[in-house]
Parts: sequence; C-alpha cells; structure tokens
Amino acid sequence: MSDTATLTLARDLVAAVIPDDVADAGPAEDLRDFGLDSIRLVGLVDTLRSRGADVDLMDLAAEPTLERIAALLP
Repeated sequence: MSDTATLTLARDLVAAVIPDDVADAGPAEDLRDFGLDSIRLVGLVDTLRSRGADVDLMDLAAEPTLERIAALLP
C-alpha cells in the first residue's frame, strides 16, 4: 500500500471514532485537537488491532497522529 493510501486509511479509521472532521488534519497534528479522547482512543486501538496492527495503547496515546497510526498499519 502506498504512503498516501495508508494515510488515507488511517484518516478513515480515525474519522469513524471521533466526532470532529479530520479531513483537514495534517499528518503530524495531534488528534486530541480533533476530539480524540481516551475512550475513543481505546476504540481506535481495538480497531487497529482487529486489522492486525501491533499497537500499544500508551504508545499511541503519547503520539496520537495520523502519521503514527499509518505507521502501525500492516
């Protein structure tokens, strides 16, 4: 999968769990600024794990960006 496709997939997965529009979120922007809270983060981690990603909740909480999420996708 290309970097652009992976980033788009990461954006789509995030958009499914947070209330704010992430279409304009930059790859390195903190997703907490777009409504990602701890409860939604747990849901996102579950989604990523169901897709085969090896993700640690605390690691993603420390850097909740589209770039980080894209890097975790298999």
